[in-house]
Amino acid sequence: MKILLVSPPAGISYATIGISRPPLGLAYIAAVVRNSHEVRIVDFNVEQKNWKKFPYGAYDVVGISVDTSRYHASLKIAECAKLQGATVVMGGPHVSFMDEEALRSGAADYVVRNEGEYSFLSLVDYLSGRQPFGEMRGVSCLVNGACTRTPDAPFIQDLDSLPFPARDLLSLDRYREKMNGRPTTTIATSRGCPYNCHFCSSSQFFGVRWRARSTENVIEEMELLYDKYKYRALSFVEDNFTFRPERASAIAEEIIAKGWDLKWGAWSRVDTIVKHPDMVRTMAKAGFTWTFVGFESGSQEVLDEYGKKAVVQDSLRAMRILKQNGVGVTGSFILGAPAETKRMMKETVRFAKALNPHRVQFTILTPFPGTKLYEAVRTRLLTKDWRHYTGTHPTIRLDHLSSRQMKRQLVGAYFSFYARVKQALANMPYFAKVLPSSFNLLAYRLAVVCKVVFVSSTFNLLKKLIRG
Repeated sequence: MKILLVSPPAGISYATIGISRPPLGLAYIAAVVRNSHEVRIVDFNVEQKNWKKFPYGAYDVVGISVDTSRYHASLKIAECAKLQGATVVMGGPHVSFMDEEALRSGAADYVVRNEGEYSFLSLVDYLSGRQPFGEMRGVSCLVNGACTRTPDAPFIQDLDSLPFPARDLLSLDRYREKMNGRPTTTIATSRGCPYNCHFCSSSQFFGVRWRARSTENVIEEMELLYDKYKYRALSFVEDNFTFRPERASAIAEEIIAKGWDLKWGAWSRVDTIVKHPDMVRTMAKAGFTWTFVGFESGSQEVLDEYGKKAVVQDSLRAMRILKQNGVGVTGSFILGAPAETKRMMKETVRFAKALNPHRVQFTILTPFPGTKLYEAVRTRLLTKDWRHYTGTHPTIRLDHLSSRQMKRQLVGAYFSFYARVKQALANMPYFAKVLPSSFNLLAYRLAVVCKVVFVSSTFNLLKKLIRG
């Protein structure tokens, strides 16, 4: 069969802040399926193609990767594909938990739930007549008007058994993300999350049991990226790269032993960093230069409400360890818990400034389908227009703040953090490159705060340079 795998265009996305990443999930599916079927990947976030006029009818099956904020765009693509006669399959976190909604829209013929490699393969084998319906796993469809779900596919225990992602099917040169000025690509080495935070669907989508590739298997893929694709910077895109510190250290030691000139980043948790400073030192020696840490809140009460299983004071210790080892930090903070007050939000902003990571991500608490949070706040939802589920729009009715007040808190949080002179100056190149509108706003605020003429002049000059 001829199969097209589609990454729909995003509105507010990582690309907005300079992060442009290939769809590894689709590349893994393609790597598994192409042994027995013809596969192509199209990513409408980077490829200069009009999704409305794309020739979907040239393919037997069109598979669409769907997260919550892109669900609306996915439906539009699915409708185009259906009109051209293709069988439409949706997969990804949103439709895994909202499969009936997708099927009853009329745009999707099938939904593949959760981890998709072998579920999707079983579906296309069924569609091509290679296996009976009853042998499919992890697939939902409508049968005589009823939503029918085949048994869940077991999570893949031996991740080393998966082929490497089919990067040759991606236009890698179109992904422009950089780390320390170096072109960067992504790699995933583990799946699953035992922490099960209330606002995150990862534990449901990939399971609560942490599954990891072996050090040897990871290094083999890194070698491919280093030697064949010539990457000198990598982002490990998984929730728990450091979950097993000895494995993270072993990977770092292999990088050192190979003498690679490599910069890399990975996500970690506060408690892991605090308990294993030696791991951080080893990773830093191996080129570990950037990390994303979910601090989330400066209020222990709010952290407990999120089910974060973290202690506020550990955040300060973790930041000291990271800074001592020269590791740049993007700190994540969430505002807008149902019972949170303005005072508690301001406490989080003050905490963010005290931690002083290199960059911050403030988001509004958003109840994504599949999370414990979604089930807990069903009666509080302000909208089910999934386009607003981006972390920048209020979607929950709060006890103490209106939607308008919540938006002001979000803008004020960014303003308060970045309007400080040192932070504004340190991030000016970043703002100028990826956030010109925010740069203008921050530079103006800087001029007001500092009350000096030269800042205003610099702002005007840089604005002219940005506009070309």
